Amino acid sequence: MLLKLTSETADAQASEVRRGLPLKCPNEGRRPALLVTCRTGTRAWCEEEVGDALFEVSPDIVVVETGFPDVLVVCSSAEPRTLYNRAKGGEYGFVENIVPVDRVLSGLEELEAAIKSAVRPGEKVRLRVKSFGVRGVSSEVWRRAVEYIERAGGSVDKSSPTCLHIMVFKESILLGKGLCKAVFKET
Repeated sequence: MLLKLTSETADAQASEVRRGLPLKCPNEGRRPALLVTCRTGTRAWCEEEVGDALFEVSPDIVVVETGFPDVLVVCSSAEPRTLYNRAKGGEYGFVENIVPVDRVLSGLEELEAAIKSAVRPGEKVRLRVKSFGVRGVSSEVWRRAVEYIERAGGSVDKSSPTCLHIMVFKESILLGKGLCKAVFKET
């Protein structure tokens, strides 16, 4: 049986996100730069593949497990865009997708400002919202994100090659804008 998500329950569940602590990277000076999804059951190989592809650009990278199967975060002191531009051009056997992390938010109240800085007036983006370990929040985040994109002068377009990714974890929200096309290439 599906439960109907009311505004009240969505707000209560969204407050769980607000109460958490921000996602932490080991060692000072590093921040989440990329979110990586791996092909099912290949986390160790995926981690090595990403590390090898990015080490030359950022020797200080650390690949961190998120606690969710086949989902990793790349932490680095390098600019996320530099890492993303290098990563998206690689050839991978175990990496499913790579998403840049332009902003790390500690709660939903920061979402509007983050979207306003990410979406330019007149820009069309495809919206992708993924929730990890926080039930029932995705639809509320989606609703707010569409509203905020429109307030920023942009629009949501399912055919856009550019995606605005919003990844909701219990302790933080990662936001990044990148290509919609997955990096993994079928053979």
